[in-house]
Amino acid sequence: MLFFCLIVICLYLNESTLAFTPNNTVWGHSAVFAYSRIYFTGGLFPKYKDDFKESTLSKEFYYLDVEKPFKVGAGDKLPWVDLSSVSQNIPAHTWSAFSNCGLDNSLFLYNGEQGTDTATVYTYTSLQQWNISTTINPPQYNFHSQSQTVCDVRTGKMYRFSGLNPGLQINQINNYMDILNTSTLVWEHVNINAQEGRYDHTGTLLPNGYIVYIGGKLPNGGFVKMSELLLYNTNNDTWISQKATGYSPTPRAYHSAVLTQDGRIIVYGGYTGSGSIVSDDLVILDTYDYTWSNVNAIDPPPSRFYHTATLVGYYMFVAFGKTNNELPLPTSNEVFILDTYDKSNYKWVNEFNPDLSDRPNLPDQNLYKNLSTQNRYLVIGIIILSIVLALIGASFLIYFYWKRRQSRPDIRVASSQERKYNNQ
Repeated sequence: MLFFCLIVICLYLNESTLAFTPNNTVWGHSAVFAYSRIYFTGGLFPKYKDDFKESTLSKEFYYLDVEKPFKVGAGDKLPWVDLSSVSQNIPAHTWSAFSNCGLDNSLFLYNGEQGTDTATVYTYTSLQQWNISTTINPPQYNFHSQSQTVCDVRTGKMYRFSGLNPGLQINQINNYMDILNTSTLVWEHVNINAQEGRYDHTGTLLPNGYIVYIGGKLPNGGFVKMSELLLYNTNNDTWISQKATGYSPTPRAYHSAVLTQDGRIIVYGGYTGSGSIVSDDLVILDTYDYTWSNVNAIDPPPSRFYHTATLVGYYMFVAFGKTNNELPLPTSNEVFILDTYDKSNYKWVNEFNPDLSDRPNLPDQNLYKNLSTQNRYLVIGIIILSIVLALIGASFLIYFYWKRRQSRPDIRVASSQERKYNNQ
């Protein structure tokens, strides 16, 4: 009887876990991919379609299990797992920095613009618990763009660039790159000098150590041109203004950006003023030559902003956010998947297959993507030098072989008639 009861309890717990569905009407939440899971936390729950009034902040914490195949079509059950029981130590928050920035593989949460505590950070460890720590020399204010904080997992440093504090009487732009060392919990504040501040932009870290900042709003309320990129070199703390060519995307803020394995930054969604969502919601930046292209993918979902985009292999998961439609029903699915594998054929799909999430690069993809210009020249120079040295080596071998042949006496092979005479 006891064994039967244990089975019933286990089945009940398993069913309750599988039956969990998060509130899909959430804006300004945060997401991060780690341990074959996409973790989500925070955000705000709007009461009205076009108004933040009477919205409530969230401290929800849950994940989407991406270790096994599943479908995201209408009526499909997604593999959500609720972790709210362990989120009591974190405050309700929105537009927060959330990443796997900890060097001990822990998840790292820094409270967003709604918070007033700039010194406290929260880490979620493998023990499935949140720890609270106090940082040294923290920033003075929490600013817009907190959710676009960039983390370098190789060094454990978190980079927060610029931002706007709307809570002050006069809107204040932060003209600093605030850098937190997550191992020592010490902040460093680097002045950006003449670089123009912005907020609600995206930052994407390339393998060569450059952070590419795209879009956002300016202090005067305008938008940064998408052709005007700002690059920060984390190797030597220097800035580069980079012009992007090709297609000219609509300026935007509150968009998302993810980096593919072959050096494409996929920008999705965004707000373009007056409550409008950009019409060209899917644009691609090739970081090899910094050119933009516009994509019309198959079967797109409604365009949105205030969402998150998370890359798992070649699948981009877009979750929640604000659309031009009415607030979605609680039972509707607000998770969408873009297959980015073939850059000539982007498509929104209804099924995720983890066996295909780490496919090899297509044959026509460039081997030198994401290398800096200096590094590309270095690689090309090494290849050319190797070829020259190989040719020189081959020439010496041919020369020495020829000299050896010249120094030997001639050896004449006797004819058949001579051999016959000699044998008599």
